[in-house]
Amino acid sequence: MKGNMRVRRIALIAFLLVGMAAGSAFCLGSPHILKASTAGSASEASVLHWMGHSWNITNGGMAGVLKGNPSNISVDSKGYLHLHITQNGTTWTGSEVFTQDKMGFGTFQWQIQGNNIYAMDPPIVLGLFPYGPKAGIGGDAEDELDIEFSNWNGTFHATPVNADFTVYPATGHRRPKGESQWEDNFYASSSPNYTTARIEWNSTRVVFTIMGGLQPIGTTANVIKQDTFDGNAATIPQQAMPVGMNLWSFKSEPTHPWDIIIQSFQYISQ
Repeated sequence: MKGNMRVRRIALIAFLLVGMAAGSAFCLGSPHILKASTAGSASEASVLHWMGHSWNITNGGMAGVLKGNPSNISVDSKGYLHLHITQNGTTWTGSEVFTQDKMGFGTFQWQIQGNNIYAMDPPIVLGLFPYGPKAGIGGDAEDELDIEFSNWNGTFHATPVNADFTVYPATGHRRPKGESQWEDNFYASSSPNYTTARIEWNSTRVVFTIMGGLQPIGTTANVIKQDTFDGNAATIPQQAMPVGMNLWSFKSEPTHPWDIIIQSFQYISQ
């Protein structure tokens, strides 16, 4: 009996150790979403762990005319992030996430699967952007760098556009009416099935690049569009910022549900 008890104890200890190791591996390497009750609120605060960062998922007010819905954020079996716009009855909702950590001068890169980013439903916008105000750095129309895919409901430009690069100034240098410091709105005639979007940011220069295919950081190839803004400490953000990704609707509700697949995000500090 004592021998049997010892065997059982050893087996139980081994089981617990294996379970702890598996749990640690999951926390370290697997993308997942945690939900925790928010004090004083019936809503839930959701956190996505993906690509080595913890991302707060917007639940409620966000960019544009839709509200953010945490159920519109998912990670598939390959580890790819999906941003959705969905319709439930007559209600449309979007998706938005921001990193909990702040990232400074360096290279920010997203790899996107699918060519639907180049022919978006008219009001839908995909935003990829370091954004200071989310962490109390600057205010509206300050401390923001954008790569966006949208035709903005056709309202901004006489000629068609489907993407843009934008720089907003540093804290304390907001421009009249919240205008951007600099922007490049353009039409990308190429629509590859895989896209690499990159921002290279330092204290006096921001380089934006969109490339066909999945390009590693350090490689520039199959360039669809590249542009550079040269500035200074007033015209370029100077502080580390959270990084945001969102799928939202500009001025009006969309006409179709939408799904954007982001295969990866990488950041390398300067």
